Amino acid sequence: MGNHHHAECAWAEGRYNARTPNGPVEVFNSEGQRAVDLLLLSAAACLNFYLVEYASARGLTVHTIHVSCDGTLQKHPERLERIVVKVTLDGELTERERHKMLVACERACKVMNTLRTPPICEVVDATPPRGS
Repeated sequence: MGNHHHAECAWAEGRYNARTPNGPVEVFNSEGQRAVDLLLLSAAACLNFYLVEYASARGLTVHTIHVSCDGTLQKHPERLERIVVKVTLDGELTERERHKMLVACERACKVMNTLRTPPICEVVDATPPRGS
């Protein structure tokens, strides 16, 4: 996938169709996910990935890693105003090892970094001109 990532969502005939290069994602329809929940899941999944990789690369004894993200909504402008990330590490780790692991992985997490330093966001009308 390299340095470029892609996701898309379309609506037609009363149904949402969302996908990433890895396949379809159920959103909004019946039991589908909500966009804000997917944003929170992205942060949790990204941090979880780096925690697993960190522990594995260093041979640390970790049995389970659980990351959850809770978001608090704000009205004006509509957005998440606060995200609290909770990490539970079950394993044979000292307090120092746990602290180093959390600091290093939080720094490496692309999604957390993106949330902290927002990217330039552009909305571009890509509708083809009529008659094309």
